[in-house]
Amino acid sequence: MTDLLFSVVIPTYNRRELLAAALDSIWSQTFAGFEVIVVDDGSNDGTLEYLSSLGERLQFLTGCNRGPGAARNLGCERARGQYIAFLDSDDLWFPWTLETYAALVSELDSPAFIAGKPYRFESAETLRALCREPLRSREFTDYLESGDDWRWWGASSFVIRADAFFLGGGFSMEDMNGEDADLALKLGDAGRFVQLVSPFTFGYREHSASVMRDLQKTLAGVHHMIESEIRGIYPGGTDRAVERWQILTRHVRPVSLDCLKEGRCREAWELYRSTLKWHFRLGRWKYVFGFPVRAGIRRGRSRGRLRQEAAR
Repeated sequence: MTDLLFSVVIPTYNRRELLAAALDSIWSQTFAGFEVIVVDDGSNDGTLEYLSSLGERLQFLTGCNRGPGAARNLGCERARGQYIAFLDSDDLWFPWTLETYAALVSELDSPAFIAGKPYRFESAETLRALCREPLRSREFTDYLESGDDWRWWGASSFVIRADAFFLGGGFSMEDMNGEDADLALKLGDAGRFVQLVSPFTFGYREHSASVMRDLQKTLAGVHHMIESEIRGIYPGGTDRAVERWQILTRHVRPVSLDCLKEGRCREAWELYRSTLKWHFRLGRWKYVFGFPVRAGIRRGRSRGRLRQEAAR
């Protein structure tokens, strides 16, 4: 087994300045046992020139603008660490981040999947007042056991034992949002799952260019997860179907409601119908009965606007 504990994998696309800040946060780590692998997914903003200037501080690879999942997989193929820690190029680490993850690995006997704790921010100035809090975590037999509470926040949360990552098949190669949720479900029974309660381990940057604002890609990701469940891609079989549905429907509900708000009623109803059996089995009555009411109100308002426009 390699003595290298962490391989840090960062996908990037046209984020030269944000990437530089992300890398600076990695160079500031108080823990030394790691390597850095950056995958440039076809940038045209000088990112490659910047990466070339860094010499042997990191490895960098080039992709073909296939999306973050494919870029992360490419980086993981070069990873030599026992664990793969992911960081998106618009996010940041704190100096204690890898030291915290290393402590969890040591104290909890090498769990398969660790989820870090985010601190949401818009300006980096707000991060300066943060202090390192005592280490606290929640442990589960595996990810499926963790239920439908929100346990992580994007791929920057993920620290995954390398053997578990590859056995799970890695990230989806589709260019979609939700590739992180899909991977978490594929790791559903991989081994012990740990949710970090404190301290914060990464800064989740909220900005207008975030890909999570792309509803079409989010829809693609949700449909991918629904199809994967129907096709039996996720582990656990029928014995653990309810646990998977708890997690899956946690992703479906907000997206279906966002579709209603955006007037994409057909897509909203498609999500509702395709998961109605799961929601019914889980007793999610507020959604089961509330969604049609909301859809009806939305339809009534749309018709009212059309009548007003026709009368002008």
